[in-house]
Amino acid sequence: MADRYSGYYEHSLDPKGRITIPSKFREQLGKTIAMMRGRNNCICLYSLSEWNAVYEKFEKIEESDGEAYDQMRKLLATSVDDNEMDRQGRLLIPTTMRQYAGLEKDVVVSGAGRHVEVWNRDAFFRFIEET
Repeated sequence: MADRYSGYYEHSLDPKGRITIPSKFREQLGKTIAMMRGRNNCICLYSLSEWNAVYEKFEKIEESDGEAYDQMRKLLATSVDDNEMDRQGRLLIPTTMRQYAGLEKDVVVSGAGRHVEVWNRDAFFRFIEET
């Protein structure tokens, strides 16, 4: 069965750049989490099983597709990182991803169907209002 995530939680980024993953999401995500830059300047978190399913879709793009193939290869090579959650349920967000998403202190961790998203708190609520 595919992962399904819903709800949102407000948290703070600690001085080391870690967030606490809500207990509701921890078991499904597993210890090792694939992180990818998402749309709207958020970070997408995937369980490894879900990430493998997403990656398989990317792999179906044929090298002969030229530009689409090059774009996907570059996207995967530059925007995905794996990290492990510690025993307290904290996940280190790499500096480049924190900068991309504008994560400084106040963050929102939200369910987004097949993955979890990490947002700058203000950007999350602005996105919700606009949507």
